Amino acid sequence: MEKRILFAFNAVTEKKRKGLFGECASWETVSTISHALLESGHQIWPINVHTHQQLISFVKKIPKPHLAFVYAEGFLGDPETLWDGSGPSILRNILSDFHIPSSHSTSEVMTLCRHKELTYQRLGSFGLAVPLYQVVNPKDFQATDLQGNLSFPLFVKPSGGGCSLGIDEFSIVQNMGDLQYKLRKIYEELGETPTIVETFLPGREYTVGVIGNDKKYVLPVIAFPQDEGIRSFWRKRNEKQSHWSIIEASDPTFRTFREMAVHTFEALQASDVIRIDFKEDAQGKPHIIDVNGTPALTAGASLAFMADWLGINQQQLINLIVAQSLARFELEVPPRLQEIIGEPLLRLISYGHEVA
Repeated sequence: MEKRILFAFNAVTEKKRKGLFGECASWETVSTISHALLESGHQIWPINVHTHQQLISFVKKIPKPHLAFVYAEGFLGDPETLWDGSGPSILRNILSDFHIPSSHSTSEVMTLCRHKELTYQRLGSFGLAVPLYQVVNPKDFQATDLQGNLSFPLFVKPSGGGCSLGIDEFSIVQNMGDLQYKLRKIYEELGETPTIVETFLPGREYTVGVIGNDKKYVLPVIAFPQDEGIRSFWRKRNEKQSHWSIIEASDPTFRTFREMAVHTFEALQASDVIRIDFKEDAQGKPHIIDVNGTPALTAGASLAFMADWLGINQQQLINLIVAQSLARFELEVPPRLQEIIGEPLLRLISYGHEVA
């Protein structure tokens, strides 16, 4: 039986997809996701989420959905929710009030993922490697506030900012003057947002995706070039995928990242899909620097690149995630959807091996 799916997203024109609206989807991506949901035999009710009341009114008007595919990060009418970490949880809480299950991780897990200090606390408590850090208020930070276990160079980033918001060439700070300058810049852009000051990790950066729930499937690991500087918002939008490298499943390094990725998924109690960013220290030891509970599904994004390397196209990737959500809520996976994900699922299993 076909399923009714509410598709919640935040979309703006390409010209506006920067700064506070950098997390928003392009209309091209919205079209691709919509087509994937329709192709797999679902009825969809799309909504470009602007306000709480708009979402509530929309839900009241449509037939009750079996599932909400929540690609939205917050509310366009309240841009702060798009980057301060509150949006994904508020969206899911509203849908929960109407007894509508949501894709991706739960409200509680999204809160962990969208506040980096909470991510670090949880992962550190499970023995997973994260940078040494402290949380500061960028408005009133004083030199004497810096913890004794932190030494320069340091790295500075907003706790709640996604899409590398607030990260630029000034994020690596070599001394107290640099640190205070960067904190002033964050305050000017984002106000008194909690800000992470952490040990700078000079090694290579990697990212890996995990799809699944009880059974988890680890996608190929991407290694980013080390000589192209900080992966700022601008660089992520303009970098060339041809410069990315894949860590083969036969490489011992892949097994290291696979184990850390699965342990991260389990420690956070994540659902359906996450993407985890790693960076190596001077000795080559990888540390977790970010966990994305709603990884981008655009054609040029890292998750799509991982899938494409396995021969899984963008629409198949989207439907793999939808199938995980339906199965998690013990909803029947329609025959057409089973047909679409059959071969991609086998590719995932044969590549990185299914992890129970």
